Amino acid sequence: MTALLEQLVQFIGDNPSLAGIICFAAAMGEALFIIGLVVPSTVVLVGAGTLVGLGKLDPVSIFIWTTVGATVGDALSYWFGYFYKDKVRTLWPLSRYPDLMDRGEAFFRLHGGKSVFIGRFVPGVKSVVPGIAGMVGMNATRFTIINVASAFAWAVAHLGPGILAGSALGAIGEVSGRLALVLGALLVVAFLAIMLGRWLILIIMPLFPNLHSIIVGWFANRPDRLSKWIARTFDPRHPRSVGMLFSALLLLVTMPLFFLLIGEIAPGEPMVRIDVAILNMFNSLRSPLGDKLMVTITLLGDGIVVLMVAISVAVYLFARKAWRRATGFIIALSVSAMFVPVLKTILERSRPLELYTGANAFSFPSGHATQNAVLYGICAVLIAHNRSRWLKATVFSIAASIVIAIGFSRIYLAAHWTSDVLGGLLFGTAMVSAFAFLFGPIHNEKLGRTTLGFIIMLALSVFGTYHVMQSYPSAMEAYKPQDERSFVTATSWKQWTWQTLPARRVGLDAETEEPLIIQYAGDPKRFQSFLELNGWHAAPKWSLTSASGFVVGETPPDKLPALPRTLNGRPPKLILIKNDDANAKDPGRWILHLWPVESDILLNGKLLPLYQGSVVHETILRPMGEFSGPKTDRQVPLLKDNPALLFPGAVVRKQPSGQEVVLVSEPSEADLSADNQNPRTKARAQ
Repeated sequence: MTALLEQLVQFIGDNPSLAGIICFAAAMGEALFIIGLVVPSTVVLVGAGTLVGLGKLDPVSIFIWTTVGATVGDALSYWFGYFYKDKVRTLWPLSRYPDLMDRGEAFFRLHGGKSVFIGRFVPGVKSVVPGIAGMVGMNATRFTIINVASAFAWAVAHLGPGILAGSALGAIGEVSGRLALVLGALLVVAFLAIMLGRWLILIIMPLFPNLHSIIVGWFANRPDRLSKWIARTFDPRHPRSVGMLFSALLLLVTMPLFFLLIGEIAPGEPMVRIDVAILNMFNSLRSPLGDKLMVTITLLGDGIVVLMVAISVAVYLFARKAWRRATGFIIALSVSAMFVPVLKTILERSRPLELYTGANAFSFPSGHATQNAVLYGICAVLIAHNRSRWLKATVFSIAASIVIAIGFSRIYLAAHWTSDVLGGLLFGTAMVSAFAFLFGPIHNEKLGRTTLGFIIMLALSVFGTYHVMQSYPSAMEAYKPQDERSFVTATSWKQWTWQTLPARRVGLDAETEEPLIIQYAGDPKRFQSFLELNGWHAAPKWSLTSASGFVVGETPPDKLPALPRTLNGRPPKLILIKNDDANAKDPGRWILHLWPVESDILLNGKLLPLYQGSVVHETILRPMGEFSGPKTDRQVPLLKDNPALLFPGAVVRKQPSGQEVVLVSEPSEADLSADNQNPRTKARAQ
């Protein structure tokens, strides 16, 4: 994965014109009338700035492309509004967003011509202000001058943070490439969760304005009391009915999913294997810098910090005489605090890492994920209540980022299985939905939402910082990676220990895949060097150049990178390829993967790491002669074709299923010399 990212960055760095065009398209797309709502220009431009900071892109050309793109986008929106005038409101999909048009017009009336400059930086109106300027007949010359100036400032604001981040990541990458992968995974998860929520609030819901009325009308026409109550409660004329309806639907979804997940963590279920695979994957990514970052984040989610932030919020709610919301807030947190240890005691699921005693020694669900989801979810509901869609999206994005980061840290540090965190998030979301449904309709309890947000961030900063400073050394010790490697003698391994290793590969999806027919003790580089003497070679690394071979119809099999395969979440240490006979009618390739195992073999007083391997055959499908797609058609070769048999001293063992496994140890220097190959090896090579 690191190689893929490096190659991708290198390709873009070598082709600045392509990067410039992408920045131009993103900047222009965000400025287009309404369309800009769904164009993720910030992500693209911050990423481009990051590449500039890493020294992969020319800052001047990227800045020019971005500025020109923003200028062109606003200009197109202006002339669109200029020519269509009031007809704009009747065009689809613009007709679906009347409130957005109204806000844009109000913003323009308030700020006049300078709204073109200011509006570019204001979420919720930036995609409509240029069009509004055209609709009201703003002078084209004046608009153009303001447009260019604002585009210049906007480009600086979007590229600048990325340049700083790129410089920082460059320094981090010099120390630890693994940390960059961890940060990247966290950012991807947070980005997907936040963008899905924002699109639901800002884009999807306005497209179905009549669905609410249709559903409520159906219940109103039914004779039973429950239907009548639902119709009254969710009447579209009630200003809070939409929020209540969404809360009720979210509650009806999350609670069944939570109890379904409980059934999926029973021993032997696929979710258990997925948990193990994900745990192993993160263990392979851990680094000292990553550990420090994740320990800090997980300490911010500890119970003492949650308690102090909750007390601060409760005190403020009572001080503002918001009695019912304060009471509901305390009840929700208290129920969650009691429910988690009770369910842990009932299920008695072991943690990946021994950390606590009593009920907290058990794993499901994650207390950190549950309590923080409830705390910050309810705080988001209180702050965003009766606010605009843009403000709601922003507030919930911040809350989701905090909760996701804390949950992610628990998985990374092996404090919880992935399903524990998912369970905590589901139950926490259900509690927040119940709170929003019950206390959302309250309108006679006035809150200073800005003040409440400030209190929450202040309490988190003060108490969180103090707790981190006090607990950091002991937490680093408690969460340090566990060395679970074991060792056996070579004799024991070849006689019986080999049978204790997995017989087949298990992927991240918990599905059982191809047989593992090689067990190798030694240095993978020696393994590769020996097989290179016999026609095998390293698989091409993933890059934009090598990946482009999949869309070319004549790409040789050995020029295509191998598709990703993991063993219980662990990436392969070695991937080798060997083509079929060149004279074959439809040549394919053999692919050998070698994965690390948590065992060492004691051979001649030396500990050798143990690996398991598979050998699969792929044919190359070339539909219409335009693509090259590998397809696995054989999961195991004949025993005589197992490349491990080429090694001196190879031992064949048969599993109960009848599958043969070849056990070998690393070759000597003499074995690695082409001149010293034994006759059998030479024959195999020919």
